[in-house]
Order: sequence, then C-alpha cells, then structure tokens
Amino acid sequence: MRVAIICSEVDDASKNIARHLLQRVPWTRGSEVPAEWTYGNFQLVMVEGKLIDQEALDQSLSTDLLLFASRHQSQTQKGPVFSAHFTGDVSGSTQMGSNGVLARAAPRALKLIVEALTNLSNVKVLVEATHHGPSAIETPSLFVEIGSTKTEWNTEALGDIVAQALLGLESRSLDIPCLTAVGFGGPHYAARHADVLLRSDICFGHIFAAYQLECLTREIIGEAFEKSQAQFAYFDRKHMGGDRTRIETAVHSLGFEVLRLADIQGRRDLSWKPYLQIKRVLRAHGLLAETETINVSASLRDALNSQTPPEDRIELTPLALNPSIVKRAQAVDEEALLKQFEIEKILYLERKDGTISAILVPPERDAQKIQDEMLNECVEILKKRYQIEYSQQKSKLYISERKFNPRLARSLGVTEEPLYAKLAGGESITIGSRIIKPEDVFTKVRKAFNVAMPTQAVDSNAFRKP
Repeated sequence: MRVAIICSEVDDASKNIARHLLQRVPWTRGSEVPAEWTYGNFQLVMVEGKLIDQEALDQSLSTDLLLFASRHQSQTQKGPVFSAHFTGDVSGSTQMGSNGVLARAAPRALKLIVEALTNLSNVKVLVEATHHGPSAIETPSLFVEIGSTKTEWNTEALGDIVAQALLGLESRSLDIPCLTAVGFGGPHYAARHADVLLRSDICFGHIFAAYQLECLTREIIGEAFEKSQAQFAYFDRKHMGGDRTRIETAVHSLGFEVLRLADIQGRRDLSWKPYLQIKRVLRAHGLLAETETINVSASLRDALNSQTPPEDRIELTPLALNPSIVKRAQAVDEEALLKQFEIEKILYLERKDGTISAILVPPERDAQKIQDEMLNECVEILKKRYQIEYSQQKSKLYISERKFNPRLARSLGVTEEPLYAKLAGGESITIGSRIIKPEDVFTKVRKAFNVAMPTQAVDSNAFRKP
C-alpha cells in the first residue's frame, strides 16, 4: 500500500515530525515544489499552507493512504499528548456537496498508529471526534498530532516517536480486513471509544461526540458508514442525551446494528458476518434486550463459520417452548440442560441473572422436533425434584412439589421460627408430649404451565440495507 505523509512548513509539530522521518530512513529526494521525498512505499510531501486547508490534495498524489502529521492545540489537555482523528464538518457551516461533508476515513491505520504510539511511550494517546478540514478527500486519510503547546510541538523526542509510529506502518499490513464501527456519543476526546479500540479487535471510522449529534442527519450518518466502510455502530450510551433514540433509529433504518462492548467481546469464536446477521434477526423478533447475551451452540457456530462464502442472510425460528419451564429446569440442573443445548444446532439468549429467555433454531432444523426434545430433557431434569404430569392434549405441564405450610404448623401449636426451620428442613420436633413430623405440615402445590407460546419466523433479510 502506498502511503503519503503530509507535513506543513507553517506547523512546528509537522516540521518536527518531518525532520525525524528524514533522519530515520534513507529517503530519495524528488521534486522541489512541493518538497517531496520517497522511501519504499512511503512518500513525504511538505506543503506550504495549513494542513486543514489541503482540500482535494489527494487528486495530485498517487497514493492509497494520506497521513497528515500535525500539531494539536488544546486549553484542556495539559502536558505532552498524541492525538489521532478523521476529518469532516458536520456543524452545518459547510454545505453538503456531491461528495458529502466527510473525508474518507482510514480505520485500520488509526488502530495501528494508536497502538504504536501507546507502545512507544508513556505519553497519553487521544482519539478525537471527527472535526475540521479537509473534507474533500476521497483517499483514506488520518490526522496524527503532537499536543498541546508550542513547547511540545518542538520537543524532538515527541517528533521522533510519531515518526517511528508512521514508519512502523511499513511492517504492518494495512490491507488486513478490520471490522469497523462508526462511533457516537461521549466527549470530544473519545476515551470510551479509544478504550474499546485498544481492548478489542475492531477498528473505528468516523466518531461523533455528543455535542455534534444534533447536527447529524440520516444522510450524514449514511455517509459516515460509507466513508468508514463500517459494519456497525458503537454508542457511548451514557453521554448521548436525547439524541440517542433518533440516532439509533437512523442507524437501524440504514441496515446497521448498534453493538455494546459486551456484544463485541461476547462474540467468542463466531465470525463477525454471521454474528451481525444474528443481531439483526434478534432485533427483528424483538427478542434482544441490552442485558442479554447471545450464546451459539458449538455445532451451530461451526456450521456458520464453515460457510464459504458466508451466506448473505441468516434465518432463525424461535422455539415456542415456554421459558418458565426452561427456567425451572435450569434451576434444578443447569449443567445437564446446557449440555443438551450444546448437542443441538441452536442459539439461545441468556439474561444477566443467567436465566434463558429464548431459544432459536436455523430453518434446516425441524423446530418442532427440537422443541419436543428440549421439552423431554426439561421434564427429565424436573423429575429430579418434582412430580411431573404432562398433558399432550392440553399442551400443559403440571409440576407438583411439597412445600412447608406455616399455617398448618401454627394450627399444631408451632410458633417459634427455629422450629419452623427444622420442620422445613425435614426434621421432626416435639411440642409437649406431641411429636410433629414434617409430613404433618407440608402440603402439595401443583402449578400448570402452557408448554408452547405463540411465535413466528423472521429472517435477517428483512433488515438488509436498501
């Protein structure tokens, strides 16, 4: 991949970085105006004007990636910092032209450079929200900056660290696919997004801070996805204000999902494409709450991962099996129940408290047969603790158990709590000359459960991008 590093004669930090780039490797001098050097797949260009004004610069260069080496100025970030961000104007001060208001982002380059700067020193590395120009850049681009005062801009050690990070791209593949998110919410210095970037295998394209959300139209959001080549959105949920619902609706209307960190980390060994399709199907069913975890059985996961190429859509049918029956069985012997789940080619949702809220199967499986097998397994597990009756004609499961009845105990003269505990635990007690046995104070409780609940099949194609 051809990489062009753009520096400016009117930017102290930019000149600092350029000096160290030229010192670190043997460049070949090219043109004089603008000053230009080449080294391997790198091109170093020194422009005379401000970097933020270099609109359409890529049209005069033959490159695959633009890296703007720049200064960062801030009143709030004291001491040395490094920062990186994409460019574009969503404030409304720039009219959306035929190419929109955002420059084309370079998500993989952002991730590699942020990781490199983090590893090369103890200086704070910031990921910023998309801001300032140039916007008319169709080649993937990225600003990499030294901040935040004239002192830091001219600190030689900081210029050398950035030079190392930029040249490090030579040995790091920029062509490896990276699942990419468009970020929304939070402050201008997107600490939450930076943390997710460093803690996971995903990349970030354009990021919009909370103060920018009111300016985002559906068209700009769509442009952000297209120019980031993103597959989903990530929200800093606590810092989005009243714009969250509107932004989420727009993201969904464009055919994309919103993932949490738990979703990103909870994917486990499932490939990204089927995972995102599964999220879409679950949303279509209205099944997935923010606190629920997706679990894919080993057999289904292997089947989805082995698809070459991956299917364009996934279809799943929820089982109509009553979750209350599954919950009861889970409480008796969770290990046995989950073992049965792993045998089947299924997907199931788990609430924060560990209970299972829904079970889904792919269309090639006989949903009714799987449901019958699941019901039979639940019945066998429940028999370990309860008396079970199943009426196939009524489609009802009756679960009976013996429970301690405090009212019966009081009627027999038992008034002390410690004696209640003994009886409830199966121990006989003596009051005066009378022996009271546990069976004297236990009654049979019988509950009926509908086996099936209404359901319907929905597939991920219902939410594909127009």
